Amino acid sequence: MPTDLNTPEAVEHFRKAAQAFTKSATVSREAALAVLVKEGIATKSGKLTKRYR
Repeated sequence: MPTDLNTPEAVEHFRKAAQAFTKSATVSREAALAVLVKEGIATKSGKLTKRYR
């Protein structure tokens, strides 16, 4: 059965997950760059990939 993503519980769960992700992804410059590389937004050298130029 599909979960209703518009319930207050689902919204709160998403909010907490997003907060945890942001906290871990912004702990250092290296962590932030690792997230951007993983998502294909930046290269390992820190430049934007062709798709985002």
